[in-house]
Amino acid sequence: MRWTRSALVPTAVMCLTLGVAGCSSARQPAAKPSASSTALSIGALAATYLAIARPANHRLDVEVSAYAKHARHNLAAAAAALRAQAATERHFDRQLAAIPFPPAIAATASALIRVNEIRARLTEHQAAATSIPALLSFADSHKAADAEVEAQVRVIRAELGLPPPESS
Repeated sequence: MRWTRSALVPTAVMCLTLGVAGCSSARQPAAKPSASSTALSIGALAATYLAIARPANHRLDVEVSAYAKHARHNLAAAAAALRAQAATERHFDRQLAAIPFPPAIAATASALIRVNEIRARLTEHQAAATSIPALLSFADSHKAADAEVEAQVRVIRAELGLPPPESS
């Protein structure tokens, strides 16, 4: 077969183009995730967060109610409810720490864990009270600790595209 100049030039250009395209595609960095794939990731993280937050909130509601029921007349039962609250708070913290958040949300999760740990320690100190008046003396400190936790919860929920919590 005899190649003519008119057939050789387009063939050479096509081979050169394919070779350059193949080499350049091998060196190109991975594409950035699209807004929709990022939203899906945030949506999945939000679902994971809710999967741990909902049961923890329910347990805390039960434990806070038990504390309120016993705080003024049954020191042992109130203290048990407080120890249960601290255990629930720490369990939530361990689960939250295991979620692979992107850096900005991870910083908020760390802040939430820090203030929740402060609240858990306070709750344990309260549970160690030796009298009902001593137990009740923690009320203002406990409310302040709750407010700090709730502030961080509002931030992380906003970062995850979730509405604010229903109740405080």
